[in-house]
Amino acid sequence: MVDIVERLRKTFSALAGNEALSSLADENAAADVLKWAEEISGDFVRETGEMEDAAADEFLHPYLRALRTLMRSIGRWLEEQDPAVRVEWWARMEQAGKTLYGDTFSLPAMEEALVQIPSDANPQQVIAFVKNIFDSQKAKG
Repeated sequence: MVDIVERLRKTFSALAGNEALSSLADENAAADVLKWAEEISGDFVRETGEMEDAAADEFLHPYLRALRTLMRSIGRWLEEQDPAVRVEWWARMEQAGKTLYGDTFSLPAMEEALVQIPSDANPQQVIAFVKNIFDSQKAKG
């Protein structure tokens, strides 16, 4: 019998140990990113409820890789000051979203998104905004 709770714990432990997630300067923002990663990974892990471990690992691999890329990209994008480099991180976030949610997933142009974020927003507010974009785009796909 498959122990889905153990699979969830194992998957989350691997994400929580990812130094790219814990390297965010703002600890609250890092916690929010990690919580978001846990939510996303949980959705995929629950899809493996009827799979043996080897099949589940194979199924989860591309999604967890994309999730790590997404979370690392969000952190780098959040902290990057160079607009050209930020666009590159935004593109990586979109590509990770495509892996997670399908080829129809797309992010708005970064400039369009940035004008919607208050200039005095803290990192947690920015992450919440990006998460909201992802959630709305995921729902469309």
